[in-house]
Amino acid sequence: MTKPDYLDQLIDQAAKTAGNDSQLAKMLEVSRQSVNDWRRGRKPCPAADQALMASIAGLPAEVWAARALVAQHEGTSKGDKLYRALGKALLATGAAIGSAGASAHLIFSPKPITDTIAYFIRCILC
Repeated sequence: MTKPDYLDQLIDQAAKTAGNDSQLAKMLEVSRQSVNDWRRGRKPCPAADQALMASIAGLPAEVWAARALVAQHEGTSKGDKLYRALGKALLATGAAIGSAGASAHLIFSPKPITDTIAYFIRCILC
């Protein structure tokens, strides 16, 4: 089991908004140990909890739910199908960029969204 690269940042943002990891766990209705296990990569973080953390952090939950579903099935035929089905929506929001197969990487950027989208358009064209 491989922990998605973006998960620590998502947990950090949600925990900061919630107050700390314990408060985040309460809001998610999971144990503090579950949050710790997600951080350490000992257990996968369910797509539903990733969407809820995104919402807590003020991020678009639907994008994060789609991203989590794609990541959950990464490297499989189903993952490729999910990426094709959901990838355009992810790219349209500027939230993720596809690389190989069903993988997508979250973009955390202090730049305005227009700068981020322009960057990806340049990447696609090059």
